[in-house]
Amino acid sequence: MKKILGLLMLTSVFCQATTNQLEFNYGRGSPRGSYHFDNFVNQEGPRGPEWSADFLHKMSGFGYLGLGGGHFHSGDDMSETFAPNATSDLVLKTTSIMALGRIDLNPNPKLTPYLLVGVGWVQNTLTVTSVPLITWPDTGTSESRILAEDSKSTLGYEAGFGLDLALTTRLFIGLEAKYQGSVKRSFNLTPAGQAATGQSQVTVPLGAILVGAKVGMKY
Repeated sequence: MKKILGLLMLTSVFCQATTNQLEFNYGRGSPRGSYHFDNFVNQEGPRGPEWSADFLHKMSGFGYLGLGGGHFHSGDDMSETFAPNATSDLVLKTTSIMALGRIDLNPNPKLTPYLLVGVGWVQNTLTVTSVPLITWPDTGTSESRILAEDSKSTLGYEAGFGLDLALTTRLFIGLEAKYQGSVKRSFNLTPAGQAATGQSQVTVPLGAILVGAKVGMKY
């Protein structure tokens, strides 16, 4: 988070004008896609919290370019099919830094709908923790084990729309909804995960619908 905020502040130093805006978003994300290996198919997980911070510089009457960063954490996804005879908790975390483009759809300074697109870097982290229904067959014990804990960096993208409501000439609030996705990646299982599932990797087509409220300022 500190790296993302530092990068946004550094960018703003080179764009000192009254056509800049800085905004902070907080909301919920709903994963889209599913985990795949062998005969196992399972949804990525339930909704979880997401936040982002965006810096935008006005390039023309209705167009902006900028930089944004954010984080999404899915809710706990409990599965009894990821590993045989065990209950598994699957959690996905996504951190992103995107180059952004925005177009305002209405010149009204009070209420402004807009479209937003982005492309950039995404790091996805998959963690799977399992507890046996009775005991682990190799040791006869019942402790929790980490079956997957792996991170992958890849190309990410996003597209969405929003609505800004001006409170003053500089302060505004708004709503934003977008789809954020990234190139499909395979995550390595731990030795315990390989022993429990008979597989070495799990493949995830990563994506989420993110919806949140925001507050921002123009300067």
